[in-house]
Amino acid sequence: MREVESIDRSHCPWEHPDTGSYQDMNYLLCEGARSRYVIAAHFVRDCPVIVEIGGFKTPITAFLERIPERVLVVDPIIEPYQGAELHGKPCRIDHVRATYQAFEFDLTSGSYGLVCMGLSLKHFSAKSKTRAEEWRKLVELLDHSRTAVIECALEWPLGRECLEGLVAKSNSDVVMHADIDLRHSPGMATEHHLRRLVVLRPRRR
Repeated sequence: MREVESIDRSHCPWEHPDTGSYQDMNYLLCEGARSRYVIAAHFVRDCPVIVEIGGFKTPITAFLERIPERVLVVDPIIEPYQGAELHGKPCRIDHVRATYQAFEFDLTSGSYGLVCMGLSLKHFSAKSKTRAEEWRKLVELLDHSRTAVIECALEWPLGRECLEGLVAKSNSDVVMHADIDLRHSPGMATEHHLRRLVVLRPRRR
């Protein structure tokens, strides 16, 4: 399947986040919600390539202090963007509007950090055979990463089931598990204030 093309933009979308569409998701822009990304960025800081599935309003790109060779963010509703530098340093940036199921990843095993924040995977197929293939693709992405950071809202059943399934089915070890309560964070106007963040390191065969 052909890679979905990105579109050049004259401004960095993370500096001017989209607050007009999907306004029920604007809580992701508050300080407490953004702190989850600071943790994620820390754990993938040594990876030459950073891959995020999701990231609509707050892509991992905005939180990286150590500059990788490439940042790839794949999300079905993200603003498409391409860039050649990050914080003034060379870095290939691709924000691609696509589901991970429709995107062809060309990645070297063990070279990339995988980030999935606010995991929900609502775009799974209704057909059981296709859904199994989609799930297998996600597990393989995790198992071939150098480090993976997976996070979900605990009160969102689909997200919690996906996180627990990834931990159970992957060939990885949990190196950090944190439950976070963001209910007191200003702007966290959502019932999804209880979060779980897990850091995984694949076992190399």
